[in-house]
Amino acid sequence: MTLRPRGAGRLLRAPLVCVLACQVVVGGCSGASATAGAGDDTSPREQPAPSTYRPFVDTSPWNTPIPEDVALRPDSAALVQHLAGSSEWPSLSVSIHPWSVPVHWVDASTPLVDVHTPLSNEGEHLTLRWPVPVGAASAPEADGHLTLVDVARGRGYDFYQARLRGDGSWDCSLCATVDLQGSGVRPPKGGPSEWYASHGSRACGFPLLAGLITAAELRAGEIPHALVLAYPGLRQRWFVSPASSGHPANGVISESAGIPCGGRVQLDPALDLDALGLSPAGRTIARALQVYGAYVGDFSGSINVYADGSAAAREAYVGLLDSSATTSLDLSRLRVVEWGALTPDG
Repeated sequence: MTLRPRGAGRLLRAPLVCVLACQVVVGGCSGASATAGAGDDTSPREQPAPSTYRPFVDTSPWNTPIPEDVALRPDSAALVQHLAGSSEWPSLSVSIHPWSVPVHWVDASTPLVDVHTPLSNEGEHLTLRWPVPVGAASAPEADGHLTLVDVARGRGYDFYQARLRGDGSWDCSLCATVDLQGSGVRPPKGGPSEWYASHGSRACGFPLLAGLITAAELRAGEIPHALVLAYPGLRQRWFVSPASSGHPANGVISESAGIPCGGRVQLDPALDLDALGLSPAGRTIARALQVYGAYVGDFSGSINVYADGSAAAREAYVGLLDSSATTSLDLSRLRVVEWGALTPDG
């Protein structure tokens, strides 16, 4: 699979992360895992079939179909034109590797490991005890995303800039826990919750599992949730739910142009997908974009949605999915749902 080069990605967070990281007082780092050993089983846990498991409640914005009579933005056509012209690659791709999110399925038998972070949705300068499988790997590029999913406990564990230490513990520039049995929406920045509670490991605050395409869904022929869309021209600072924070300035985006964090895009439901010559995976993704749409959630050098980037998933994608599965879709057939009042991030 050939992926298009990405732009700066999430490097815009680096100055903040570096400042915070420099404030961390590193104590004893021994005892990273009390139970992991060289002989432990490192095979990935099995992903549940989408017919038996979908994260978040049915009423979550991630799981709610777009109504037939949904209101559209009056400037929808201009916003879509801006989106299509924001990248040197004016088509929709699927980001699989190395700029996506590897998913590891964990359970009660997964060893608990020290995870050191300067910032989390639970506070600052913490050493967390998270279930990290032996052999877990984060995305190799600057974002270093990784998510751990415990279906039985209804918990997710998200990493941004995850780095494995020599003693088996991990560093994470921004870590966030997720209630997978809740709404999938964090408290908004500027609201009554503690300031750090709005932070997620994706730029707009989304849980990393939210909106992610999986091999199990493609095999089933249905993606029963909204996707995440990233592109180079999203609007900085402003956001709307299900985003909990706005995208900070990075020298590329602006406060007055583009779709903000949490803005919802839909592929025209009147479009006949069978006439487009899409692969089965491409058609499944396109159908999800018609039924559920995609929420703008991050900056990228290209226009893309995201699929599980773990080694197990990439093996499952052989003959099933590649990054070009959606490139033949006409971006002008996208439309932008009315987003209502926006909230400023700072």
